[in-house]
Amino acid sequence: MSKDLQSVNFRRGLLPLVVLQILKSGDMYGYQIVQEAGRRSHGHIITQEGSLYPVLYRLLASGYISERKVPRGEKMVRVYYHLEDSGREYLESLIEEYDFISQGMALLLERKV
Repeated sequence: MSKDLQSVNFRRGLLPLVVLQILKSGDMYGYQIVQEAGRRSHGHIITQEGSLYPVLYRLLASGYISERKVPRGEKMVRVYYHLEDSGREYLESLIEEYDFISQGMALLLERKV
């Protein structure tokens, strides 16, 4: 597996955590979420909108987020995503899992914890 593909797969697994954390600060549409992830991570977390939407659809289907469609112009619609209370709870569980795994990996890699 190429290094680029490994990086993409690794980051893709973190996207639900990234999306929910970003939506915690307020409703946003897809492009905003992508931009905000890059800005808040100082360029370390960069994703394409095409990778983002499957995650958004899974979070919608699970009831963790909701959507609000806002007309923009004559034929355009912008979809804003909103973090629901169940999504806040899920985010907390993802953060706990992330912390637990990170601590284990630091030990495994012999890094300071």
